Amino acid sequence: MPTLLHLNGPSGVGKSTLARAHSDAHPGTLVCDIDELRSWVAGWEDDFVGTGEAVRQTALALMTAYLRTGRDVVLPQLIVAPAQVDRFVAAAHVAGASYVGVVLDAAPDVVLHRLHHRTETPVTAVISRIIEERGGDPLVLEGRLQLLDLAAANGWPVVDTTDRSTALAELAALVP
Repeated sequence: MPTLLHLNGPSGVGKSTLARAHSDAHPGTLVCDIDELRSWVAGWEDDFVGTGEAVRQTALALMTAYLRTGRDVVLPQLIVAPAQVDRFVAAAHVAGASYVGVVLDAAPDVVLHRLHHRTETPVTAVISRIIEERGGDPLVLEGRLQLLDLAAANGWPVVDTTDRSTALAELAALVP
């Protein structure tokens, strides 16, 4: 049975990095990075949220179609709203796949250090700008706590990303 592995976590925790490393270790796995897909839409920088919703619909269709081929998908995406998570769970089930939700975490100082020192791309630059406009580091740390609550409410494992090798091994053990 194919699996949709949702790597949730605060900005800077390593979702995209671990998604790529996980897929490299599991050939045939699709990395569906919604933030990267968003950057394919003209004007996305000025309408990040609106473009994100449109692209999220597209990503759901893409993931459902890919899972139906019998292959796995890894989704590195920060989602705090339970209703949004439910959309991805439903897409996996429609495709005959399992959904595995995981919250990636690290100590607050590690998350903030990674966030402020990650390689700048057009996507990370816009995300950093939005984080600053909406409250900066306190916003990130508040979101981290909300994600830990979401993990507890859904029975999801929390994987510490401080050591990436250990985190990758834990992720591999979660996918049937």
